[in-house]
Amino acid sequence: MTEHSSHFIGVDLGGTSLKGGLLSLDGTVKSELVKRTPVEEGREGILRELFTLIEELLEISVDDHVRAIGIGSAGRIDPVTGTVLYATDNLPGWTGTPLSELVEGRFGLPAFVDNDVNAAAIGETWMGLRDTVFTSSIMFISLGTGVGGAIVHKGGIIHGANGGAGEVGHILLVPGGHPCNCGQNGCLEQYGSGTALNRIARNIEPEWNSHILLKQCTEGEPRAVRAVEGFAADLAAGIISIRNMLDPHKFIIGGGLVDSHDVWWGYLRSKLDALSGQQTMLEVAQLGNRAGLIGAAKLAMDGIARISGSWK
Repeated sequence: MTEHSSHFIGVDLGGTSLKGGLLSLDGTVKSELVKRTPVEEGREGILRELFTLIEELLEISVDDHVRAIGIGSAGRIDPVTGTVLYATDNLPGWTGTPLSELVEGRFGLPAFVDNDVNAAAIGETWMGLRDTVFTSSIMFISLGTGVGGAIVHKGGIIHGANGGAGEVGHILLVPGGHPCNCGQNGCLEQYGSGTALNRIARNIEPEWNSHILLKQCTEGEPRAVRAVEGFAADLAAGIISIRNMLDPHKFIIGGGLVDSHDVWWGYLRSKLDALSGQQTMLEVAQLGNRAGLIGAAKLAMDGIARISGSWK
């Protein structure tokens, strides 16, 4: 079996969708599938759809040699055992799921699991911006419904003692502020996410949402401009706190909100400059919603390399 015939399956498992792909060693996505996550059916339904997705990718790969499966899952993950240590109600019943064990038992292939934002960070630093990842420290921040984060240092993810390193959405930005679903009050997630933008928009006009708010901002509506400036200021304050803790070479900003970055990026940049005399390097993520599945496949590649010391 040659290096060039080895392929890997990568899966991005979230509360809305399951995205999977078949990738070659050079990062080419040869096939891609998407399924809805049946969260209303709990753990058994989620596992059923995950297995179906992997089975369909294996059928597509009949002429290719699949070496391993990588999964980026929402929740706090033990990357050694591939077990879900904790997941919110976005994935009901998911806490405690021995994901690597179940996938390996079903398909007879090595399975490697990490947090979904960690997987996206791996994907972006590998095939997105193609940063000098082995000599750099990168802070990846995902802005979507919530705020997620991952720390990439010299090519590897820093996980922390309990798999929670990089959870920057839950640093305290405003003590005693808006309640967060993590049980704290005033988390960055409650001020710098898509959910926060929707709340800000409704506070201006009850029928507004984040899309209307951003559109109104581009048209110069004064209340919308002030609101987006405030959003950018809160996000900038969080980024500066993270920078002072971790001193990364740069920040990569991804997630669904990046699709609208042309509206708020300039405000963010100016707020960062106003709040701190130090330069903060920011870049926009490049892979969009494929980052997680690409990073999950790379997770599998690296896992096999660690085990065998060879691709062959």
